[in-house]
Amino acid sequence: MPEYKTQPLIANYVSGLLPEGERDRRVALTSFDSRADRAKIPAKDVVCYECGRRSRVPAAALSANCVHCHAHLRMTDIELKPNSSRLTVRTLGNVTVLQDANLSQLSIVCHDLLLIGRGSGSFKCSGTLKISSDSKIDGDVYAENLLVERGADVVFVRGVKTGSVEIFGRVSGRIESAGNVVLHRGAELCGNCYAPMLIVKAGASHRGGWQKISPAEVAPLIEEDLP
Repeated sequence: MPEYKTQPLIANYVSGLLPEGERDRRVALTSFDSRADRAKIPAKDVVCYECGRRSRVPAAALSANCVHCHAHLRMTDIELKPNSSRLTVRTLGNVTVLQDANLSQLSIVCHDLLLIGRGSGSFKCSGTLKISSDSKIDGDVYAENLLVERGADVVFVRGVKTGSVEIFGRVSGRIESAGNVVLHRGAELCGNCYAPMLIVKAGASHRGGWQKISPAEVAPLIEEDLP
């Protein structure tokens, strides 16, 4: 009997239901034919908020997986509305608590966090925590920078650890900062302050103690807890 040999069927097109342009765009973002092609795609470094190690991902990606612990990393910006039921947020993007919101038991890990409305819970920000509203924050707070705007009245029940502080409004609670703490005109700070320098400008006031510490005493604590 004659011997039959099977031949592979090779198609010269990519199957799928996506439009051709969208399909090609996604393939370009996820596939590399060579190191030269890989270098052409813009990329950025991100820090995993689970293991704290760096990964390199396409700059246009909205999400990725950590190459070390394989955690799913979200990189989109998120807005929390007044009627939001979402209490836990993990993203490498920015989070905004919108005006008229009054959300409690939040657990947020992000880059920049803006509190226009009221928010309470635990916050970890690799960028700036900016507070524009009256808020009583009863969880742990870590931020690279803290900015309390004029007119805001903020209570940190468990204190805050940060890299630098600028206060234009009123703050109650303990502050541990690796950088300077600056109280601008009209600002009030009620609580103990641990920082290399406390600057109280004309028209500002501070009630509590100040202990001068070196940045090295606070920085390791902040870096350990930041995403």
